[in-house]
Amino acid sequence: MSLLVNALIAVVIAVVVYVVAVALGLPSIVAIVAAILVLLAGIGSGGRLGRGRVA
Repeated sequence: MSLLVNALIAVVIAVVVYVVAVALGLPSIVAIVAAILVLLAGIGSGGRLGRGRVA
């Protein structure tokens, strides 16, 4: 997959995390921080959330 597709997937997952956090009644700032953390993790891992680098 290209880097653009990986970034797009990370953004979509971050939006889902934000929506779920707000739906659970968490404050908006907590939802935003959670979404940013997921976004950074997704882009930093090349879009493969939850997987480490394989040598």
